[in-house]
Amino acid sequence: MIIIIIIYVFFTSLGSFAINSELANDSANSNYKNGNYENAIKYYESVLSQGQESATIYYNLGNAYFRIKDIPKSILNFERAKLLSPKDDDINFNLNLTSGLIVDKVNNIPEFIVTAWFKNILNMFSANIWAAISLVLFVLSLLIILFFLFSKRAYLRKLFFWTGSLIFIISLICLFIAVESRVTIIDNHSAIVMQAVTTAKSSPSNSSTDLFIIHEGTKVTINEKLDDWTEIKLSDGNVGWIKSKDIEEI
Repeated sequence: MIIIIIIYVFFTSLGSFAINSELANDSANSNYKNGNYENAIKYYESVLSQGQESATIYYNLGNAYFRIKDIPKSILNFERAKLLSPKDDDINFNLNLTSGLIVDKVNNIPEFIVTAWFKNILNMFSANIWAAISLVLFVLSLLIILFFLFSKRAYLRKLFFWTGSLIFIISLICLFIAVESRVTIIDNHSAIVMQAVTTAKSSPSNSSTDLFIIHEGTKVTINEKLDDWTEIKLSDGNVGWIKSKDIEEI
């Protein structure tokens, strides 16, 4: 009897949690449509705080921040949306638009051609879609192997064997890409500068040498952290230490 009560309470709480998230999201969308952008932001943040992440919510949140002219927060949320849906045209357009409004114009170091090629493949679909493709191909390879096992003719057995093996290998490749895509999201080491102006130092100390100045909205890579300092790297290769409070991780 106690187990039944526990199960009932668990699923009731789960249902209530889902309803609350849906209501908050509906309220956020309604406030956004009515031009109440600050209220919309509160509701979108509420949905995210309940663990309901999605590219759409981050995209809408980025738009809401853009409407109140908070460019760093807008870029941050567009970047988060892009992690979950890298090929979405609307997300990429708005991210490029807002990124063009920041002060710093940092030149990118050209990537090694193989690295760039792999990133393009990785970003073709989201991690979930790559995983779904892998599953479909895996099931298809099993079906073809079954045809191989029950086929009587030699040329058909050879055809089914090699076709099934090839599709199985492709399914493993897709699974690998799905895992890498998920790791990219979970183990992301990028951040956006939130402070209007911050000075990068040669070491994690206020008395160290000033290296360069960066402004809000600039995207950086996190190398390491020490106390309340973070070593960051710009896309042009420049490295320096800044206060951890001046950035927010994507």
